[in-house]
Amino acid sequence: GVQTCALPISQEKILSYLNSQALKNNSLTFEIPFNRQQLADYLAVERSALSSELSKLQKNGIIAYKKNTFQLKKS
Repeated sequence: GVQTCALPISQEKILSYLNSQALKNNSLTFEIPFNRQQLADYLAVERSALSSELSKLQKNGIIAYKKNTFQLKKS
Protein backbone atom coordinates (compact mmCIF):
# COMPACT_ATOMS: atom_id res chain seq x y z
CA GLY A 1 0.00 0.00 0.00
CA VAL A 2 0.89 3.65 0.11
CA GLN A 3 3.40 4.60 2.75
CA THR A 4 2.07 7.40 4.89
CA CYS A 5 5.09 7.96 7.10
CA ALA A 6 7.06 10.83 5.66
CA LEU A 7 10.65 9.63 6.08
CA PRO A 8 12.40 9.04 2.78
CA ILE A 9 13.59 5.47 2.45
CA SER A 10 17.22 6.56 2.42
CA GLN A 11 16.75 8.39 5.73
CA GLU A 12 15.19 5.28 7.25
CA LYS A 13 18.11 3.17 6.03
CA ILE A 14 20.65 5.62 7.42
CA LEU A 15 18.93 5.81 10.80
CA SER A 16 18.49 2.08 11.16
CA TYR A 17 22.16 1.58 10.31
CA LEU A 18 23.25 4.23 12.82
CA ASN A 19 20.94 2.76 15.45
CA SER A 20 22.44 -0.69 14.95
CA GLN A 21 25.96 0.75 15.28
CA ALA A 22 24.99 2.57 18.47
CA LEU A 23 23.67 -0.68 19.91
CA LYS A 24 26.75 -2.57 18.84
CA ASN A 25 29.02 0.01 20.46
CA ASN A 26 26.68 0.37 23.43
CA SER A 27 27.03 4.12 23.05
CA LEU A 28 25.21 6.97 21.32
CA THR A 29 28.56 8.26 20.06
CA PHE A 30 30.53 5.92 17.81
CA GLU A 31 32.75 5.73 14.76
CA ILE A 32 31.65 3.96 11.62
CA PRO A 33 34.07 1.91 9.50
CA PHE A 34 32.99 3.46 6.19
CA ASN A 35 33.72 6.62 4.30
CA ARG A 36 30.73 8.32 2.66
CA GLN A 37 31.04 6.41 -0.60
CA GLN A 38 31.33 3.05 1.15
CA LEU A 39 28.39 3.89 3.39
CA ALA A 40 26.30 4.86 0.36
CA ASP A 41 27.22 1.58 -1.33
CA TYR A 42 26.47 -0.40 1.84
CA LEU A 43 23.05 1.23 2.20
CA ALA A 44 22.39 1.06 -1.55
CA VAL A 45 21.65 4.78 -1.82
CA GLU A 46 23.19 7.47 -4.00
CA ARG A 47 26.10 9.23 -2.39
CA SER A 48 24.47 12.60 -3.04
CA ALA A 49 21.24 11.41 -1.41
CA LEU A 50 23.23 10.11 1.56
CA SER A 51 24.98 13.46 2.02
CA SER A 52 21.80 15.49 1.80
CA GLU A 53 19.91 13.18 4.17
CA LEU A 54 22.76 13.28 6.67
CA SER A 55 22.83 17.06 6.65
CA LYS A 56 19.04 17.18 7.03
CA LEU A 57 19.22 14.81 9.98
CA GLN A 58 21.92 16.95 11.56
CA LYS A 59 20.00 20.17 10.91
CA ASN A 60 16.92 18.64 12.53
CA GLY A 61 18.93 17.72 15.60
CA ILE A 62 18.45 13.97 15.16
CA ILE A 63 22.12 13.17 14.73
CA ALA A 64 25.43 14.98 14.88
CA TYR A 65 28.55 13.92 13.03
CA LYS A 66 32.06 14.92 12.21
CA LYS A 67 33.84 12.81 9.61
CA ASN A 68 33.26 9.20 10.73
CA THR A 69 32.18 9.94 14.27
CA PHE A 70 28.43 9.96 14.69
CA GLN A 71 26.23 10.83 17.61
CA LEU A 72 22.56 9.91 17.94
CA LYS A 73 20.71 12.69 19.72
CA LYS A 74 17.34 11.03 20.00
CA SER A 75 16.02 10.44 23.49
